[in-house]
Amino acid sequence: MNKYSFVIGRFQPLHEGHQSMIDKLLDEGKRVCVAVMDTEIDEDNPYTLKERLDMLSIAYGKTVKVVVIPAIDEVCYGRNVGYGLNRVRHDKEDVSASVIRGSDPIGKFKDDNFVRTYSRTAEKVHQLSRSQGFWADDEERNVGEVIALAHSELSEALECFRMGNPADKNIRDMTGAEVQLADVLGILMDMEVGYGLNISEALAKKMEFNKTRGHMHGGKQF
Repeated sequence: MNKYSFVIGRFQPLHEGHQSMIDKLLDEGKRVCVAVMDTEIDEDNPYTLKERLDMLSIAYGKTVKVVVIPAIDEVCYGRNVGYGLNRVRHDKEDVSASVIRGSDPIGKFKDDNFVRTYSRTAEKVHQLSRSQGFWADDEERNVGEVIALAHSELSEALECFRMGNPADKNIRDMTGAEVQLADVLGILMDMEVGYGLNISEALAKKMEFNKTRGHMHGGKQF
């Protein structure tokens, strides 16, 4: 049986202190499993789950095993359970995530501001969608139904244009087409997190690819 040294954290963000501890365990020949807490985004937790997983992936590749766990309050265990708690002392214990969060350290791992901003917004959209009951904890949404919803919103946007694009009935300072197209974008963001996709990075890479294509891309915009 392969046993691991279990490292639990928020990794908001992954920093030298975390890495010093993980590296020390690896240098001791231990297998390391890093447990990333799935915290909601707020002032103290500004980085999305995906961003933090990306940090670990870029820093360690497949050297460590990474799992996602819910936010926890305490670690409890009974006697004679076969494992214990180990305080790992290392030379970067004075590093504080709260001190370095404002310096945008994620740039060390990923420098694409569009992808970063989109991913953070997508995480918030998905959290709202899940809190309002669109995603059950024990089952995945039918992807065909979700894509059909996007089709419906696009059709409603087209109808708004046909009617002269009047103000939206609920958000009066925006046009109907703007709100319907925002709904499409919201669905795509919700799908990105809900299905573990990477639409934002795919778009960034597709834009780079399109620079190499001929006039009007053969009649297909994207």
